Amino acid sequence: MRRVFLLRAYGDFAIAVQALAATDVIVASLHLKPLYDALISRGCISPRSIDFVDFGITGSQLNLFTNKTFFSNDTFRQLSKIRKYISANPGTSDFVEQSARLGLLNFFTGYSFKAIFETREPVYAAYALPAQGLERKGDKVLILPDARLPKRVIPSPILARIDGQVARFGSDYTTFEQLIDLIQASDYVVTSDSLPLHLAYLCRKPHFILYPDGGKQDFFTPDALASGSFSTFSQFDHV
Repeated sequence: MRRVFLLRAYGDFAIAVQALAATDVIVASLHLKPLYDALISRGCISPRSIDFVDFGITGSQLNLFTNKTFFSNDTFRQLSKIRKYISANPGTSDFVEQSARLGLLNFFTGYSFKAIFETREPVYAAYALPAQGLERKGDKVLILPDARLPKRVIPSPILARIDGQVARFGSDYTTFEQLIDLIQASDYVVTSDSLPLHLAYLCRKPHFILYPDGGKQDFFTPDALASGSFSTFSQFDHV
C-alpha cells in the first residue's frame, strides 16, 4: 500500500486529490484542509479519508520546497515534525508528489521518500489524468488573473483586451468556496498558471491559460494542451 504525503501548494493538492488511487493512503499538511473542505462542500470531489497533520506549514507549501524561506528556522521545525510523525507512524512505501529537493527531504528527515513523478515532467500526464473534451458553450467569461508567483499574474494591459468579468483575490473573493462558486457559475475561464486553472479543470470548465514568456508548461491541463488554449503574455492575441 502506498502512502503519499501532500506537502506542496494548493494547485498541487487540487491535482493530486482527484488523481490518487482509492488504495493510496494520504497524509496532507493541515494548511491544505480548507481547500479540501471547499472542494467537498461544492461537490467537486467525493469525500475520502485524509490524515491532515499540522507540520507547521503556514505558507503555501513546505519551506524546503521554496527559495525564499529555505534556510529559515521554520524550515527545520517543519522537517522535525515530519520526522516525528514518521517515527510514530512508520510506513513501508512513502511518497511525495515530485522529485524536487527529494534528496534534501530524505537527508533532513532521515527517511527514504520516493517521488510519484520527476520534476519538469508534465504533471497531469504523470497522474494519468485525461483531457475531458471540454468545449466552450456560452458567453459568460470569468478572468482570474492572480497567482501565487508575481511573475505569473496576468498584466493589466492584457486584461483590458479581454471581454469578461475580472475577479481578484481579496476583493471579489476571499475564500476557496467563493472562488469555486465563481468558476462554477462561468461558461469559460481565462486564468493564470495557478490554482484557479486546476479548479477549472476539476470543475469541468473550458479554460484558457495566460502565462509569462519563458514559463514552463509542466502544470498545463490536458484540455488546454489538446486544444491549444494557452498563450504567453507577449504572444496573446485574443480569446
